[in-house]
Amino acid sequence: MLKQLLLLIVCCCALFKLYAAKVNVKILSNVKLNSVIISTFPGEYSINADGATINDTTINIFQLTIAENYIQLATLERIIGRFSVIKFNANTATSNINIKSNSLEKKLKTFQDNLEISVSNNAIRIINITDIEHYIGGVIEAEAGLKAAPEYYKLQAILCRTYALTHLRRHEAEGFQLCDQVHCQVFSNSTKNKEILTAVIETKGLVIVDSELNLIIAAFHSNCGGQTINSEDVWSLPTSYLKSVTDTFCLQQRHAQWTKKITLKEWTNYIDLKHKTPSSTIDTALYNSIAFSQNNRSIFFTDKALKIPLKTIRSDWSLNSTYFSINQHKDSLIFSGRGYGHGVGLCQEGAMKMAKTGIPYTDILHFYYKNVHLVNLTALNIFKQ
Repeated sequence: MLKQLLLLIVCCCALFKLYAAKVNVKILSNVKLNSVIISTFPGEYSINADGATINDTTINIFQLTIAENYIQLATLERIIGRFSVIKFNANTATSNINIKSNSLEKKLKTFQDNLEISVSNNAIRIINITDIEHYIGGVIEAEAGLKAAPEYYKLQAILCRTYALTHLRRHEAEGFQLCDQVHCQVFSNSTKNKEILTAVIETKGLVIVDSELNLIIAAFHSNCGGQTINSEDVWSLPTSYLKSVTDTFCLQQRHAQWTKKITLKEWTNYIDLKHKTPSSTIDTALYNSIAFSQNNRSIFFTDKALKIPLKTIRSDWSLNSTYFSINQHKDSLIFSGRGYGHGVGLCQEGAMKMAKTGIPYTDILHFYYKNVHLVNLTALNIFKQ
């Protein structure tokens, strides 16, 4: 039986070479585009406009502009026409498409594979229909930067792939699968970084599953401040794998500490108005000598009649994290904080430090995610069937 199982796994891994998933990602969604210039080189593209093929393949620079709820397609010399949907389809595996707009501060954005362009809410909507591995490379560059260790890039590739596949239906009602912002994962453009591309290739198709072979929520954040937090303490979503761990690797990193100063008056107004708690019902020490600390991560800020979720305070005051202490200095409150982000799952700066010290990405993975398994996506699909 064991030999048969191993044989099945080997066969599945071989079959995975044939797997090529596409994802539909709305790109440049943080700016309102009224006009863009698109160039289709290097590589070859065919253009389809409302079902008709644009036959002149010698043209590789186009301007697309909104015109009465249509997209006007033009070359440098002439207007081709106005269309509802324009598709740029890659004819080669190495085809790149470049997008430039005044809204992008003259920065050229490069993407791979296909584009679908239409009008939505009086703005140009661009969807990148791309191989998931090309998408993963761009996400790694945006989320991890260009200075991480190769072992970390492998780990981030697996996380981003798992996260994307877990959330493929987030924007289904809007006509695409993922956005390019933090709501899904940041995706600014395709990457040309060799170490990132190598990491994507070497981990192709690898995803993380829980003990029931379900894709996990591969949550990650910038810096945990020395301790991650349980998923249920942030999102009211208990999981078997997103559990609090102590992490000393991130303590000397860039986002390990932060401070914020607010006036005592601002704080008391916040308590009275936002949380509708009259001053008379709260311990007067809260106003005269405020002191709040966290040796381990807490969930609430409490004082007798007062109980506020720390995640609410973080949101209301735009704090870097919920991991903070409060001390009063004269008429001001000093928030001394640790970490950056929600604190659930993998701590990026901690994991980067671990990778630089030579710890394998598989060990880093199991440090932050408990009771999980690293599997080949195609093998997973066959086993589940």
